[in-house]
Amino acid sequence: MKWLTILLVIQILPSLALAEDIMKDFDSLGGNDVLINRAKVLQPDKDVKIVQNRIVKRKWRSEFSGNYSNVIGGDAYLETQSLGLNYHLHINHRLAIGANYFTLFNNLSKEGKFLVDQQESVPDVDEPRNGFEVFANFSPIYGKINLLDMGVVQFDTYGILSYGTLTLDSGETTTYSVGAGFGLWISQHLTSRLEIRQRFYESQRFGGPTDIQATLASFSIGYML
Repeated sequence: MKWLTILLVIQILPSLALAEDIMKDFDSLGGNDVLINRAKVLQPDKDVKIVQNRIVKRKWRSEFSGNYSNVIGGDAYLETQSLGLNYHLHINHRLAIGANYFTLFNNLSKEGKFLVDQQESVPDVDEPRNGFEVFANFSPIYGKINLLDMGVVQFDTYGILSYGTLTLDSGETTTYSVGAGFGLWISQHLTSRLEIRQRFYESQRFGGPTDIQATLASFSIGYML
């Protein structure tokens, strides 16, 4: 029994150490430990968090992520969603460039179904299928959030510019977008993003080319090397 207890302790200790390291990494985003300790000496009865320098260094680091987007507006006869894969190259903590491949899934909207069911006509649509973009992000604002007292996470708000190609039923066209995002650096490696962008492109209709403006609301989870 004694040897069994020793073996169980030996097996459990590494797991506990790993969990402790993860939580330490998560909480260490809170800032400068020296400043925290000094503040605690001055006010020992208070729980102190210091918002100080960036702890997650992003200079020349790569980030890979998957994202989901819901398209708002755009073609009135379509409801569109998309899944994508992103790559970010962080040049420094403010500037990143990257590429995005996405595929789109389309269904008829209420207006489109009404035309089919009630008027027995075919909606004039040019469905988007997939696309590829290159983009640049610029982050002018930075801060930290105390997440449910579990630890402190960093965040950035940033602007987005993108340019690429979009494949429609009618063929390939160019597209560009502008928007803004909120990046959450949960740990030294785990990332999350919320973005909203306005995408512009030209579709082909029975009456000729039509300019489309679609709003994309996106959510992504990523890993930074």
